Amino acid sequence: MVIAALALNAAATLTVAAGVWLSPDIHRDVPLSGVFAAGLMGCGFALCLAGPALAVSAGGSRRAQVIGATIAIGAVGFAVNFIALAWSKAAPLRFISPFHYYTPGDALAQGHVLWPQLVVLVGVGVVGLVLGHALLMKRDLAP
Repeated sequence: MVIAALALNAAATLTVAAGVWLSPDIHRDVPLSGVFAAGLMGCGFALCLAGPALAVSAGGSRRAQVIGATIAIGAVGFAVNFIALAWSKAAPLRFISPFHYYTPGDALAQGHVLWPQLVVLVGVGVVGLVLGHALLMKRDLAP
């Protein structure tokens, strides 16, 4: 799943890079380094969502649990970030949403990778993968 997500992100990044390179008007305003930085942020975001989803999948026994957790990570994370941006009393909640750290527009505009945000995204993904691996090693998978 992680390899597929990374491959799709790489394909999308290369496609956008080709479009930027082939369009002089866009290329003047958007550096190719920004396109690749945004693509790398996308890889981090995909890993951030996939890691915890795989951990829930490894620990869960029902498909509905896994689907619900995956939706919660994505949809609830988006909603929490939106509310935190719109309502000042909820502003501290933005740090628990992956959408707070996934800022490809900023990477695109600045032309470089936003390392602190990328480290958080990748870190959450790796923790999820490690936890999922540990859960699978303890789980009896026999029918």
